[in-house]
This record gives sequence, structure tokens and C-alpha cells, in this order.
Amino acid sequence: MGLNTNLWRPALKYCLDFFLTSTELAFHQMEYIWIVLLLQTISIAAGCVTDSCLLALRSAPHISRRHAAAQDFCTAYLQDLTIDVPDEVKTACQDENNVLHQSRIASACACEVAPTETTSTLVTPAQITSPPAVAEVSFVEPCALVSSSSATQIATAPYAWPTVTAQLAHECLNSMPLNKTAAIQLVDAIAPYLEWQSDLAWKKDPPADYGCPAHDVIAALDQVRKNLVENKYENEYVFQIDLYGLFLKGCDGHMLMFPDAVSRSFVFTRQRSLVSVSEDGRSLPVIKLYDDVENSPETASVVTKINGIDASTYISNFSSKAPDFNDADAAYNSMFFSKSSFAEAGTKGYFSSNGLIHHIYPGPTTTFTFANGSSLTLENLATVLADFDNVANGQQLYSTLCAVHGDYHEAEEYESETMAYPYFDAAYPEPIIATSDSTLSGHYLDGQGYEDVAVLTVLAFDPQSTSQFQEVAQQFLADAKRDGKTKIIIDLSNNRGGFVLQCYDLFRQFFPTIEQRGISRWRAGKAFMALANIFSADFNKFDPATTTNHQIPWNISLFSHHFNLDASSKPFRSFEEKFGPYKIRDDNFTNTMQINLDEPFYSLSDGYAIGIDITGYGSRKNFTQHFDAKDIIMLYDGFCSSACYAFSNFMRAQAGVKSIAMGGRPREGLMQGVGGNKGALILSWKSIFKYAQQALPKASEAQAKILKELSPLALQRIDNGLVNAQDFIPLDHLGDGLPAQYVREESDCRLFYTEKMINDITFLWEAAADAAFNGKGCAYGSLPERMS
Repeated sequence: MGLNTNLWRPALKYCLDFFLTSTELAFHQMEYIWIVLLLQTISIAAGCVTDSCLLALRSAPHISRRHAAAQDFCTAYLQDLTIDVPDEVKTACQDENNVLHQSRIASACACEVAPTETTSTLVTPAQITSPPAVAEVSFVEPCALVSSSSATQIATAPYAWPTVTAQLAHECLNSMPLNKTAAIQLVDAIAPYLEWQSDLAWKKDPPADYGCPAHDVIAALDQVRKNLVENKYENEYVFQIDLYGLFLKGCDGHMLMFPDAVSRSFVFTRQRSLVSVSEDGRSLPVIKLYDDVENSPETASVVTKINGIDASTYISNFSSKAPDFNDADAAYNSMFFSKSSFAEAGTKGYFSSNGLIHHIYPGPTTTFTFANGSSLTLENLATVLADFDNVANGQQLYSTLCAVHGDYHEAEEYESETMAYPYFDAAYPEPIIATSDSTLSGHYLDGQGYEDVAVLTVLAFDPQSTSQFQEVAQQFLADAKRDGKTKIIIDLSNNRGGFVLQCYDLFRQFFPTIEQRGISRWRAGKAFMALANIFSADFNKFDPATTTNHQIPWNISLFSHHFNLDASSKPFRSFEEKFGPYKIRDDNFTNTMQINLDEPFYSLSDGYAIGIDITGYGSRKNFTQHFDAKDIIMLYDGFCSSACYAFSNFMRAQAGVKSIAMGGRPREGLMQGVGGNKGALILSWKSIFKYAQQALPKASEAQAKILKELSPLALQRIDNGLVNAQDFIPLDHLGDGLPAQYVREESDCRLFYTEKMINDITFLWEAAADAAFNGKGCAYGSLPERMS
């Protein structure tokens, strides 16, 4: 059979380039691969004659039975992968699993648009070393297709993120070669930072009622390294997804990291969002498309299956792959549209976009099956984050995303002047009062039965202005009381935490006479103890009689025994009393401790703390309580995490306030309101590295050896590495030391979302008021009669 040399010469040259540039394989291995690739190249070139995908291109009615028309289509397709592909071509170009690959069409198109001159002889060795200049179109790299499509989209819409199909993005990612040496170095660089994770002993052996399986994080990281040594990973992306998954399995929003190829390349999205709605707020919910409920609620059909699997089962399984929360009901809720999530970033649920899950490939398509007998299949997409200008293959993508250039320099951080919740006005009614960033807002309900109910919406505890947050809360509580509001809903939906002292202050505004007790504890790892010894000694240079707060570095307050109080609210008498270490579960920990809010360094200091006196301390003593505990209800969606947990714990355990949790899986029973992380302190790897660098000049030889294990390589190749550095210890677990993260605390009442709540959040607040204050009960659980 005659072969088109113009087709296979470029691919042959690719093979030769691969051979000449590879540095990881022994010569005899390369010789074998060279032969295999050469034979495959010749086979591909010959296959152009009988390629069923190509034949379909030439015969599709929409393209016409003309060779020139097929060439026109292919030329356009290689420039814009989003153009319509005829059904006949889709069918002929599918693989054995009936999946359509864009690179398959592109390869067929390469045959069509290449020159048609043929020759009856094989290429000679001389031709291999000095091939004629021809267009290299016979081997179509997925990353080259991404690059071409991105360039076209950016030229048309320079301020929009380019998108390609999820499948093409996945193929591009999988074309990145594994740099085994660099991968092992990365794993070794990560290990010392993981030693700062406070609850490793409980992650590998959690209580039976904990929402996530046991996970030995250190052993799992060792296994990743072993897999690298034993060549178990096919490419860089497979390795990095395994590494990313190692952290996701911790079910911990404070223990995260995002490897460079995973976080800097693409995010995967779906073209439809979902809602989970109940007919009356008490019957079990069903799933519908958000757009259907928004546009035509009367005819919106129930989604019964997703990709052939029962819809709720699919959502539960999908959300568990990369949970932002440790509670299954909270993770389930995160997949759906809600007004509070939309207010933050226009997000319509993690099923379609955002969240940890969208760094993981969801498959090429999503098929919805409806109760009315219809179905809908849509391609999944990928937003292109990386600059593909100079990327034509997987090796170049690796160089763009993963190569380390020069020494580590901490990136300069810029304060954002944009609103924290830009979609707040579209999601919430106009408030009575609100902070300028909308993190805190006050509302009144109206209508019969709700005239005496106020609503305080707390979307986060990390406002742009801590003093304004404090002032708005104080003003609203006083005004609500003045205006005859005798009951109040604290809506904590979508609250992921923030400044822990901000939540202390809000609690004391509600209960100024109750002295909150927030007990925490560090894991006493090697590097932590080295820093504690160095900085505690450093503190001795300061004279308490003359030293100002600004003269004391923040790191000394973290790692010195001169700060904090013990669990009994007394100062520590020595380094050993505070830092131990103390043995629990065969691991080393510090003593339990709490913040000394009489020390203004922790609150009023602008340089290190949040710049305000906490209510109940300093200038803010003798405040008036406006609402009794029985007249307060906390409203959750399961997302409450971190500082939100601390606030909730104070309100529930120390003040006796009741709560309602919304939504969750379609199953009977109560659910947790706090479904996120319950830790006391989150530390970035960057902060840990910075502390180590500050301590090194003062370290002994032994201490320096430990601190130098904290390598900048992990910071160069990992985005946003985090650890939960302190456990929050509930008061009823001071004896056994069980971290709050592993204590299941169900809300008192559970309700479900309705379709009305999707369009108007006031219906949500009215439902909460009905259950809490108007005696209408709960779907599951109950609230005291005294609240009715």
C-alpha cells in the first residue's frame, strides 16, 4: 500500500525528538520505545486510507460528499473545537466505550488537511535525520488543541476565561510526562509540614460515629512516595491527583493543598445546576434542575437519575470524592444552589462549579433522566486557567506549570477593595443595616405572625473592617429591641469561619455576662517544639514594664509560654507546664490553653490582632443583654466551620441556644448544623516556613537541622498548603482530649428547602420562625414549647 510520507514524517520526527530529549530511560529501553513508536506512526499513516472517522467526515451530509468541504470543516474544527460536529461523525469517531474524543476527530482531520502527495517507498535513514520542511499536522497533541482553542477565544473575548471540553482538558493533563525525581523531592518536602497537623492520631482512628473513614495521613504520603519509586504512576497528572486525594480524604477544610498541575491548569464544570427541594419543607426532598425551577417551577420535572445512577445516590457519591466538609449532609447540600452561596460568588452549587471537587475530572458528559420520561445529555467543560500561549504538548505544559525557576520569594499580597459578597443584593432583601462588605446584615420579617422577629445574617467572621462588624452588630441588636423585636434568628448559612476573636465578640454581644471558654491544644511535633524553645527564650529579652505590644513579634505570642492561660484560666508557670509534651494516643501534645483576652496584645493591637477590644473586656465591659436564649434560634445549612464552630459552641454549650439545620440527604433523622472543620487555628505552610526562617539565626545546630527540613520547594509547587494547627477541645472532653472535629453534634430541629426558598430567602426565615416561635414543628427533632 502506498503511504503519504507527508503524513507520517512529522510524527516520525516527533518520535525522534522524544528519543533525543529523554533523560529518564536507559538506552535499551529507549531503543524498544523507538521501534514501537515508529511502527505505530507508520500504522497511523496507513490508517488514513481506511479510517472510519475520516470516512465519516468525508460523507457526512452536513459537510457534503466533497473532499474540499471536509477539508474546510477540519480547518475550522482545528481552529475552534466548539463548532458543531455532525452526528454521523460523532458516532464514527467514538472509542470502544462510545466516548467521543476531540483528539480522535483532530487526528482524522490531520489526514484530511495534509498534502495528498503519496509515495510507494518507506522513508530512509537519511530522511529521518533531515526531513523536509512540512506542516506537522499528522500528530495532534491534546494540549495543542487547548492552546489553539484558547487563543481563538481570548482574541474574541480577552476578558473571559477560555473553556474547552472536560475530556480534552483531561487528555491534555494526562499527556504530561512524570518527572520522577522532582515528584519524589516534592513528596519529601511536603512531609515536614504535615507534622504540624494537630489531629493525625484521630484521623487514623476516629470514633465510630465520625462522618469520614479512618485515614492515616503519614502512611498515605509514604505510600505515594513508594508508588513513585516503584513507577506506579503513568504520568505527572495521575501522581498529582493521587497526592491531592490524599489530603481530600482527611475531610478537613483546614488540611488542604493544591498541587501545581492540578490547581493551575483547569477547573472542571457542568452546564446545569441543581436544587434539592421538598414539597412542604417536611417531606423528603427531590432533585430538580435549577433553571427549570427558576423559569417554570410548575412544570419542572424531578431528576431521577444522573449518568444512569439514582440521582441522590450519585450526588452523595460525587460529593464524597472531594468533600469540603466532614459531614455527609453538609457535603450533599454543597452540591445545590442556595441563596447564601450565590451571594458570595454567584455560585450555583458545587455540582456545576467551584469547590474542591472541580479539580477532579467528572467524565466527558453528564446525562440527566427525568421523571417525565425525558433525558438530557450535556458535555462537561473545563475552564482554562493556565497560559497556553507556548504550550503545544504535555512536556511544555509540565514546564509551564511545574518547573521551579530560581529561589523562593514570597509573593506580595494585595488587599482587595472589592465587596466580599458581590451578589448579596441579588440574593438577599434590602437590609435594615449591614457592613459595607455584606458579611453581616440585619433584617426584619413582616407579615402576620412574624412582626416581632429579627434576622441577623452572618455570612462570615472575616470582615474587611472588624470595627465596623462590631458596630453594626451592636447597633442592630439595640435597634431591634427598640423596634419591638422580641425574637431573633441568627442565620449562619454558608459561614466558613474567619477571625476567631470576631466570633468571641459577637457571642459576648449576645451574652455579655457569660465568659466564654475556648480551649485548644497543639500537636508538639519536632519543629513546633524547636520554635517554642527558641521564641520562649527570645521573650526574656523584653521587659514587661516597658515593652509595648508592637515590640513583641507575633510568633513569640504563639510559641512562648508567657502567653495564654491554662484551661482553668490561670497563667502557665513554666515552659514545661505549657508545652510538655504530654502523651495522648501515643502522640505528643501541648497542654490545653485559651486566649487571655485581658491581654490587649490579642485584641486591640492593630499590628497583630483584630484591632478592637472584645466585648466584655477592656473598654467594652458592662453591656446589656437584649435577647434571652429561648428567644434566639441559630439557622444552619451544614457549612458552618472554624470560627463559626467556636461561635456556635459558645451559643449552644455555654448559653443554651437551640438550632435548626436545613436540607441534607433525603433520609430520615437529624443532621449536624456544623458540618465543617471544628479546629481552633489554621496555619498556612508559608507561615510555618516564615517562622522557621525567623528562628534559624537563633537556633542551635540540632534545632537548625530540624527547621531546615521545612523546605521552600513545597511552597513553590503547592498552592495554599494548610494545616489545622490547633484542636478545639469541647469542655465535656477535657478529660479524654477528643478534638471537637470528632464530636457529632446534631441540631435540635431539621427542615428541608422548598422551591419558594430558592427564589426568595425570606421564605426560609419564615419557616425557621414557624418552627422556633410559632409552634409548627420540625421535619425531624423538636424545639422546646417555651419557644412557641
